[in-house]
Amino acid sequence: MNFRYKLMRFMSGRNGIDTVFYMLFGVAFVLFVVNLFARTIFVQLLIDAVMIYALFRVLSRNLEARRRENQKVLGALYRFKKYCNTKKQRANDKTHVYKKCPRCHSVLRLPRRKGKHTTVCPKCKNEFKVYVFKA
Repeated sequence: MNFRYKLMRFMSGRNGIDTVFYMLFGVAFVLFVVNLFARTIFVQLLIDAVMIYALFRVLSRNLEARRRENQKVLGALYRFKKYCNTKKQRANDKTHVYKKCPRCHSVLRLPRRKGKHTTVCPKCKNEFKVYVFKA
């Protein structure tokens, strides 16, 4: 039997490489670059621990637990990307200003007009003042 077939048989029923593995590998690489300059045993032990955990995840047979962990990481990654995209979109919006309602904390998209204004939240009907500094 050739090596590829033996490897396929060995990996059958194991978790394999997923998103968390790639993230752990990236963290280990960043720590490796830091360790090139720092040269501390603590950073080297941290690199070793991260790589051992990544290898443990790849060879694990507890697929359901690894799948749950992967879903949590993917959910956090999705929320982070959504947050970054929202911030970028709001920064590029030159015609509107975004303010939070002090009562219900919903975000209102208001036209950008310099000065003091009074606005009403459409969600909770709270009336509050808005100050816009740049037009």
